[in-house]
Amino acid sequence: MSLVYILTIETYMARRLLLLTITLTTVSYIFAQQQNPIALTINNTPIYKSEIEEAYNKGGKESKEPIDTFIEGYINFNLNVLEAKAQHLDTTSSYIRQYNTYRARLAAPYLQNTEYEDRYIKNIYNRILENVEINHVMFPFEREDIVLPSDTLSAYKKAIEGRANILEKGFSNAGFDTERSGARFLPRTENKNGYIGWVSPFMLAADVEDAVYTLPKMAVSMPIRSARGYHIVQVLDKRQAMGSADIEQVVFNFTQIPPSLQQIDSVGKVAWREYNSIKSGNESFDDLCEAFIRVHNTEAKSCHFGVVGLDSNLPSDFTMAALGLKEPGEISKPVMSDYGFHIIRLIKRIPVPSFDQIREQLKEKIYRSDKSQKLSDEKRSRLKSNFNIKVNDKAYDELAQIANKISPREPSFLDQINNPQDIILNIDGQRAYPVSEFAKYISYRQNERQKNIDEPIQSQIEDASPYSLSTDILKEYFEGFTSILLADYENNTLEQKYPDFAEKINTVSEDLLFSEIQNNNIWSRSRKDEKGLADFFNQNKNKYSLDGTKYKGLIVYAQNEEACKKAEKIAKNTKNINITIDKLKNDLNKDSIVVKMERGVWSKGENPYVDNKIFGAKTPQPYKGYPFFFVTGKEINTPEDFTDVRNAIEKDYQEYLDREWTNSLRNKYNIEINRAVINTIK
Repeated sequence: MSLVYILTIETYMARRLLLLTITLTTVSYIFAQQQNPIALTINNTPIYKSEIEEAYNKGGKESKEPIDTFIEGYINFNLNVLEAKAQHLDTTSSYIRQYNTYRARLAAPYLQNTEYEDRYIKNIYNRILENVEINHVMFPFEREDIVLPSDTLSAYKKAIEGRANILEKGFSNAGFDTERSGARFLPRTENKNGYIGWVSPFMLAADVEDAVYTLPKMAVSMPIRSARGYHIVQVLDKRQAMGSADIEQVVFNFTQIPPSLQQIDSVGKVAWREYNSIKSGNESFDDLCEAFIRVHNTEAKSCHFGVVGLDSNLPSDFTMAALGLKEPGEISKPVMSDYGFHIIRLIKRIPVPSFDQIREQLKEKIYRSDKSQKLSDEKRSRLKSNFNIKVNDKAYDELAQIANKISPREPSFLDQINNPQDIILNIDGQRAYPVSEFAKYISYRQNERQKNIDEPIQSQIEDASPYSLSTDILKEYFEGFTSILLADYENNTLEQKYPDFAEKINTVSEDLLFSEIQNNNIWSRSRKDEKGLADFFNQNKNKYSLDGTKYKGLIVYAQNEEACKKAEKIAKNTKNINITIDKLKNDLNKDSIVVKMERGVWSKGENPYVDNKIFGAKTPQPYKGYPFFFVTGKEINTPEDFTDVRNAIEKDYQEYLDREWTNSLRNKYNIEINRAVINTIK
């Protein structure tokens, strides 16, 4: 077989394949056209049957509007939108402001993902249902506010050595205080070393709490880093939560703090004597409370202390004594604190509320604690998973090197940045951000932090990060920077991601444009176009009547009798009502408003002041602040100008403008209606 013959066959087959493809495409196109033909063409833009059907089913069909009537309204609406775009009304500040407001409202459900938040709140609630008994020790950083990576090394070494000592000897023999009594008022649970007792959520740093609620009994944790140092915890026991207690108390105070051993002994004897007297029935707690109020002259005139729970910032012995009371009226043995000996009486036990009862309160508490960082980190992680994010590690590492020596919270950090033009972040290959933009964000966080230190106000992005280590702060700042950019990017790409959102926002845009151009050419004109209204009235004067006699003129209210007489004199000397109004404004109201004016056309019974002066009705209630009045004008039987029948004129003029505007649009734009297709729409 010759090469020429082979090429001829290949050419023939290629042509046959091309012809088959064209034929199939043509058949497919014809079939599609038959299934969804063009119903309308507006300004050379085809509108298919499916679009008309969808719009008709949403509105016209439900209101039983005939399809032909619907089509006319549909065309008019689209012509108005087309003309509004031609006039660039979608660039006006009014349109942009309204569009952004509606868009933000519609976008909110697409941007909010509370699934993890709901799960996290539920997890913390489940912890509230359980108390954990622990030992604890903290190895603090030498510096508290700003910690550099080099500062953590010595604390970590001490923590590792401490843990080895605990594993070898146990907490009780490792040199930490493990006494279970003599507890004192301390600012924070995590400041205590040794035996802590029973704890509940929010008593410890978030990461330490996580370890407490996940470690098995008797296990000793590895060092856990928090903002202030490394922690080691050992879980001793777990039990169902005790809830809280509403209590009263009487305090036998020490006269000095700290008290001497002699004072502890003497005050303790008094407390025990009173306790035994109550238990023997010789005295009641109420008698003791009255004596306490009388001696100390307390403002509340009560011994009520309030609600006590495990997370109350109180000595553990005091808390456990309160929570150990079971029945209302039961009293505790004397409990010692730094301030004296306490005898406690239970008012009522308060069980742990249900999740639904406490959810919002718990959510607020989480967001006010360092747990908010965990929620924030998770939300950021989920947001990042939706996009292709590329971080320039080299550019970030240069910043991390600075953070090894200077905290990003220090203003001098920004002075050390030498790569401002390097791209540090790229989103989906669509948006790139240089280091200089990240530097602006760091500066913002620095300023917000200083503001919160100087002025305790709530900021939009408060620097509430629990981190103290400089490199952690840099990482958190970068995550925050990334999140803001991603949120903005996600918001701006919702139309591409969610077709239903794109449809909703397009509808909003078209409705706004329609309203804007209708207002400019019809609605606003029908109210404000005085010349147009006057001309329309003059051309159609015979159509309008007053339906009887009316009084046309001016009511003048005056602050005092003298002003009223002056105003009345001016009105008598001027025959034109417009001139009267101007003279009253210029002569009497020059320095202050001494007279007020009301212009109009009234039938009998429509205005009490006109009724009194013109139709002989009773004297009306004085106008507030302007008790003297008179009216000036005349009775008319037919309208003299459009103001006499303004409401009717505005309505008719609006309809006239609407017709004229619609005709102008239909003359400007080409419209083709395929009646055969329209008639198939049911």
